[in-house]
Amino acid sequence: MDLRNSEISMAPQPRPVPKKGNVRTTEVRDVIHGPIELYPWEMALIDSPTFQRLRSIKQLGFSEFAYPCAVHNRYVHSMGACHVAGVAFQAIFKNHFFSNQETYHHYYYLARVSALLHDIGHGPFSHAIEGAMPPVSQLKLPSEVTGKDSKRQATHEDYTLKILLDSSLTPVLEKAFARFGVTPWHVACVMNLSLKEKDSFFTDRGVNFRKILHQIISSEIDADRMDYLQRDSYYTGVSYGRFDANWLLTNLGVHFTRKTAHLALNSRAIYTFEDFLLSRYHMFLMVYLHHKSVCYEMMMGEYLKSPDCSFRVPAEVEEYIRCDDSVFYEHLRKDAPHNDWADRILHHRNFKVALELHESKGEPSRHADALELKQKLKNKGVRYLEASSGKGLSNYVRPNLGANEPVDENTIFVESRDGLKGTPKFEPLEEYTDLFRRYAEKKSIYRIYVPEGALKETLD
Repeated sequence: MDLRNSEISMAPQPRPVPKKGNVRTTEVRDVIHGPIELYPWEMALIDSPTFQRLRSIKQLGFSEFAYPCAVHNRYVHSMGACHVAGVAFQAIFKNHFFSNQETYHHYYYLARVSALLHDIGHGPFSHAIEGAMPPVSQLKLPSEVTGKDSKRQATHEDYTLKILLDSSLTPVLEKAFARFGVTPWHVACVMNLSLKEKDSFFTDRGVNFRKILHQIISSEIDADRMDYLQRDSYYTGVSYGRFDANWLLTNLGVHFTRKTAHLALNSRAIYTFEDFLLSRYHMFLMVYLHHKSVCYEMMMGEYLKSPDCSFRVPAEVEEYIRCDDSVFYEHLRKDAPHNDWADRILHHRNFKVALELHESKGEPSRHADALELKQKLKNKGVRYLEASSGKGLSNYVRPNLGANEPVDENTIFVESRDGLKGTPKFEPLEEYTDLFRRYAEKKSIYRIYVPEGALKETLD
C-alpha cells in the first residue's frame, strides 16, 4: 500500500505467518469453514465451563419453530468467528506494518480471542431474553461502560464485559494470554471503544491499531457477520445468507489516517460487499424476523413480565454463567400449570398472524386496517400481541455522509486507483457506493397476533 500521502510513513515488512513451532494445535471440523485450527491458549478458554455454556444456547433462539434444522449454537459460531477474524487479520496486514513479528503475532492472537469471546455474555435464547435483564448498575461495571444512565437495562454486551473483567473466566484468560502481553482489559478494549487504554499496547510505530482490531469483530464487514450469515443460511436451508466470503476477505486492507489504522476494502470487491450487505438485509427480513420467531419472542416477553414468572435474569455473574436454554425451560415447566404464556411456549401453541403490513415509510400501527382490527379485538375482549419489527440496510454506515463529517470507529475506506499505475486513493465506503442511498429507508414489518381461532370469531 502506498502511504506517500499519509501522515504516517510505514514501509511494508515481510508478511509473517504465525509460527506454530512445537505448539500443537487442535483441529475442529466445521461445516462452514472446513478444518479450523485452534491454539492451546484458545483451547484453555474453550474448555472452561463459561465457554462450554454456549453449547446450550441456540444461535437463533426460537427460529427452530420456523426452520426445524436451525438448532446450532453460540459455541460453534464463536469458534467460526475466531477463525474468520484470524483470516481477516492476515489479509488486512498481508504486507505487515508492525515493528516486529512479535507485535504482529500479539495483535493477531488478540483479534482471534476477541472474536472467540464476543458472544460469551449471551443469555438463554440469545437476544430474546434481553428484555428481562436487570439495570446495568447491578453488574458493577466500569463507569465508562455503564455510562451516564446507570438505570438503563443491561445488555448481553454488558454481561460479556463483566465476564471478561470480573468472573471465573478472568484468571483463565490472564494465564492463557500472559505470554503475549494480552490482558482481559485489552480484550475488553477491543470490544468496547469507550474503555480507556491503560498502557501503550495498541500503539506500534506511532500508530494506534485498536480501532481496526475492533472493526474486525464489530463493523459493517466483521468476522461475526461473515460467520453467522453463512452458518444461519446453512442451518435454516435458505440461500439469502450466501456470499463470496473468500473474495471479500482477500480484498480487506488497512488505511492510516491521523496515526490511526482503519479497515479498508479494495474497490474490486465492492460488488461482493454489496452482495454481502444485501444478504444480511434479506436474512433479517426472511429469517430473523420470521413471523413465528417474532411471535415466540413476544410471548416470552409476556411470560417474563408476568407476576407469577419464576425466572429472573441474575445480576450476579457466576449465577448468570449457569443460565442457559435448559435452565429457562425448567422454569417454563415449573410455571406452565398456572401461566398460560409459559404453557404456550412449552407446548408450541403460538398465536397466529391476523394482520401483517410491510412499510418503508410512515407508522404501520396507524394504518387504517390495523386500527380497525384492534378496535374489533378490543370490542370482543380478545387479547392480542402487537409487534413492529424493523430493519435498515446498515447499523453502522451513515448514508448521507457529508464532506466534513469526522472519521470515526465505524468508518471503512475503499481503496481505488486511477489507472494501472495511479496513486491509491481512499474514500469512505458511504461515498463510494450508492447502495446506502437506495436502501436507506428502514423496512418495517408490523404484525398483529391473536390466539388460534380468535380472528374468525372476531370477524363473524
